[in-house]
Amino acid sequence: MTIRVLLADDFEPWRLVERSILATMPSFRIVGEASNGLEASELCSKLKPDIVLLDIGMPFLNGIEAAKQIRNHSPLSRVVFVTQDDDADVRDAALTTGAQGYLLKTNAVRELLPAVKAAFGHDPTVKNW
Repeated sequence: MTIRVLLADDFEPWRLVERSILATMPSFRIVGEASNGLEASELCSKLKPDIVLLDIGMPFLNGIEAAKQIRNHSPLSRVVFVTQDDDADVRDAALTTGAQGYLLKTNAVRELLPAVKAAFGHDPTVKNW
């Protein structure tokens, strides 16, 4: 199974970091990139990715509001927040959107792949972890 990923972060160099990490696993394919929350929501509506790596602090529509829209447009898409916001209230608000994970960017190099794997649980169709 190929896991279709949408990257959503307003900082393009960070999307490059995420692409580099995901490139180490043959089961991931980047299907789109968004530089703001509104674009992320619109792309999810069209692309229906398996997973969205979503920043919180983005222009036009923050990640939490984008996640709510994504849930409506693409209910099967899993959302993992990848953010620099370490505030517990923000984390709790993000997770109430139905997101499968919340990851700090400072830990992403080490924890991004495990967080994505955790979002899929023990799905037997996902191979090549």
